[in-house]
Amino acid sequence: MIRLHPRNVALRIVGFSILTLAIAGQVQANELLGIRWNESPHNTRIVLDLTQQADYKYGVLDNPTRVYIDLKNTTPRGTITIREIDSRILKSIRHAVGTNGMYRVVLDLADKVEPTVFKLDPYNPFGHRLVIDLPSEVLLEDCSTDNEPHKDVVVVVDAGHGGEDPGAEAITGIYEKDVNLAISRVVKGVLEAAPGFKVIMTREGDYEVPLNTRRNIAMKERAHVFVSVHADSVNRPGPRGGSVWVLDNGKATTEINKWNVQNENRSDWIGGVASWVNSRCFDEPNQYRFLNEMPRDFVLDSSVAIGKSVLQEMSSVAGLHPRALNKSRTDFQVTDAGFLVLKSTHVPSILVETGYLSNPTEARLLEQPSHQHAIGEAIALGILSHFCDNPPWHTDLSRGEVECSYSRAFKKYRVKRGDTLGEIALANNVSISSILQLNNLNSDRIYANQLLTIPVRPRRN
Repeated sequence: MIRLHPRNVALRIVGFSILTLAIAGQVQANELLGIRWNESPHNTRIVLDLTQQADYKYGVLDNPTRVYIDLKNTTPRGTITIREIDSRILKSIRHAVGTNGMYRVVLDLADKVEPTVFKLDPYNPFGHRLVIDLPSEVLLEDCSTDNEPHKDVVVVVDAGHGGEDPGAEAITGIYEKDVNLAISRVVKGVLEAAPGFKVIMTREGDYEVPLNTRRNIAMKERAHVFVSVHADSVNRPGPRGGSVWVLDNGKATTEINKWNVQNENRSDWIGGVASWVNSRCFDEPNQYRFLNEMPRDFVLDSSVAIGKSVLQEMSSVAGLHPRALNKSRTDFQVTDAGFLVLKSTHVPSILVETGYLSNPTEARLLEQPSHQHAIGEAIALGILSHFCDNPPWHTDLSRGEVECSYSRAFKKYRVKRGDTLGEIALANNVSISSILQLNNLNSDRIYANQLLTIPVRPRRN
């Protein structure tokens, strides 16, 4: 064993301390993790994902028109891949290592615009971000309305989350915002294929829409129903099943008194700033005078009825959460909530939870296009069947100028030896819970020669 003289030990300690201070004094380089872009109706957003808060400068250059962003003390982590660009304003994105530890990103533009650049703090699953918004020349919508009723049944379909607000993340890696949009597109397609129905989407792509604006769109469009599509998530894997939420009576009473108060809930800005919305359309309270006389009880009753109709259709293709069924499991029930998007008490509104992304089985289902289509079709059929039975006043549907009728069919199946309820449900593209409810079964235990009633997906006549 080597023994050091106390003086040598002291010198080594001093040397180590000096080295430690020198390392601590160095600024760790920031890393560029990726470059993303998406296009909304009124701007194109570019997002630079970083490991630390950005230290940057930017400017606009001519001949050709471009915006540069210089990231100080920044290096790329691996290869930066950018998806193919198809934008009104953005032509291409170039990036390369510069001098003195600088990393330059260049945005080639179709026209000269003044960018808005700002930083966003980490928000799961994203870390630090630098955002560049490029405005597009889009004519403002005419915000004027009249009191002429619609000829179509107007449905506003709201795909929850979007852009820098991804919603829940499944264990499979898929984001709620993508599931919501995929299902919402199916809802739109099925509804628009039916005569007498018109669909308006709150978002058509991967961009943010403030929560207040989502409900205001329904009010501005004088919608007959507002449907917000989501997927649930909790901090444990057990819970599963779809459900429907509406605004409860107490909350509705409160919201009637304060529905036009501005900036009521700032949670709509979680994850970033959604700047594309033409807020001028929503500034004037008198804008919505045509809705002011709609009775609150009628709106709530309609929301509940539509929600139950949607649950009935969903039960044939997916499992339902226990809260979506009454105690005897013989009827469907909606759940009360105070979600901001449901607070348009002048428009019947429901929020559909399509399943749990925190449940491994449902997460894998919800990322499959076939299941997304089945859920979206079920939501649309629930809406259609409700309005076929309850056509809104003064629409082509109520005047009999278009036909809208649906039939529900069932078939019988005799259980064979070795069958399981899960296999029977899968073979018939229905949920286990729908077979349990239809046959008044308390468990999934079945026996040979047992005669079961199996639901068949409703088809439009």
